[in-house]
Amino acid sequence: MIKKVSKLFKSLKVITFLTDIVIFGLTSAITILVAVSFDKTDLIDQKVKVVKQYCAELSRRLNSNAYLVNSSENTGITNEMSIIADNYDGRILIIDSALRCISDTYNLETDKTFISTEVIKALKNSYGEIRNNSSVEIYYPVGSVENGDDTELKGVIMFSFSTESEADSAEKLGINLLILAIPCLVFVIIIAVFHSRYISKPIKNITVSLNHISAGYVDSKIEIRNFLEFEEMTEAFNNMISRLNSLENSRQEFVSNVSHELKTPLTSIKILADSLVMQPDAPPEVYREFLGDINSEIDRENKIITDLLELVKLDRNNGELHIAMVSVNELLEILMKRIKPIAQTRNVELIYESYRKVDAEIDEVKVMLALSNLVENAVKYNTTGGWVKVTLDSDHKYFTVTVADSGIGIPEESLGMIFERFYRVDKMRARKTGGTGLGLSITKSVIMMHNGTINVESTEGEGTTFIVKIPLTFIENNSTEA
Repeated sequence: MIKKVSKLFKSLKVITFLTDIVIFGLTSAITILVAVSFDKTDLIDQKVKVVKQYCAELSRRLNSNAYLVNSSENTGITNEMSIIADNYDGRILIIDSALRCISDTYNLETDKTFISTEVIKALKNSYGEIRNNSSVEIYYPVGSVENGDDTELKGVIMFSFSTESEADSAEKLGINLLILAIPCLVFVIIIAVFHSRYISKPIKNITVSLNHISAGYVDSKIEIRNFLEFEEMTEAFNNMISRLNSLENSRQEFVSNVSHELKTPLTSIKILADSLVMQPDAPPEVYREFLGDINSEIDRENKIITDLLELVKLDRNNGELHIAMVSVNELLEILMKRIKPIAQTRNVELIYESYRKVDAEIDEVKVMLALSNLVENAVKYNTTGGWVKVTLDSDHKYFTVTVADSGIGIPEESLGMIFERFYRVDKMRARKTGGTGLGLSITKSVIMMHNGTINVESTEGEGTTFIVKIPLTFIENNSTEA
């Protein structure tokens, strides 16, 4: 039971619903409290304003009728004060300058001395006001007379009255607002239900789509047209699905190519061997020719397997790189010496230029392999009497190796696929040159492991240029797309 409840409160739908209700509840409570408070304060302020106006008028009349000197002859004013005090559920006291109570609507303090801080302040011509939870006391100075240069006050009006009626009115307003909030709450609950469904529906649709894809429908796509964030998420997910499909197709094509490439030399060996078996009396030169062909096919099979093993190694993480500070100048000089005999047999001129001394943090063996593939291809797919030019340069961050040739070039439609495994522009020519279709794939993998880039420019019939950029300082786990 506890697990079910816990799971329920993890639901976005439930959380959204409860959040809407809580927000409405808090907003309503704050609104009611503020409204009641402001209403009560406003009612009291209005009442104080009216009482203060009455006190001003009463002060004028007390002064003009000499009430503080002879109150007994002004019974009309006394009776009026009693009526006003009753109307306001309050009490009025008239106190003279000697702090003697002249009149009290309660008849409790008459002719008694009334000592109060607020009375004394009022006698200094200072209006006073004290507000309590359920009542207000007003101290109003009674008219002044001029005596030479001095201003002399005659007394103070103390008017205290209840504010319970205003509190009751504010409370009634609060109750009315609360009653009004009930149907609003019902409306909010309905809105919250639809809101929570609206919010959670895209996620539910995504879950359904994911389950559909998990069931094997990998070509399916998620279509969510709701919030911008969900649209961006589904677009990213669809891109991931497309990428996975592409990788799966590449994997299937790779397996098919591997099977074909490994089977082809074996088929040739089988045909050659069967031919020899069927010719037991064949002359020795025929045996030597067939055995030579068999040996060539075995070498080809061995090269394919070697390149495949190299690809497997390169597909692993960068942790297998053996990074060290290497002189790239010396590395390229060694490389050019190794390939020079191959270039001479094909009558291809090798040119090497270095603009500055370059030291970089690289895996010497793997970078040598990658650059060897580029230079060897430039020699193999060149024309008789052609040239291959290798240049080395660097800036403060990267070193650049450019391999340009005057060879047969690459068709424009093939430029985007030359780094794919087993892809060969001219399969017949590749077989003659001993290519496996794995060299450029190995080269790209090595360069990417070093966080570098490789780009190619080519015009069919005019030549090809490969541009390799590799950081001088190796940074682990920061591969860059070529």
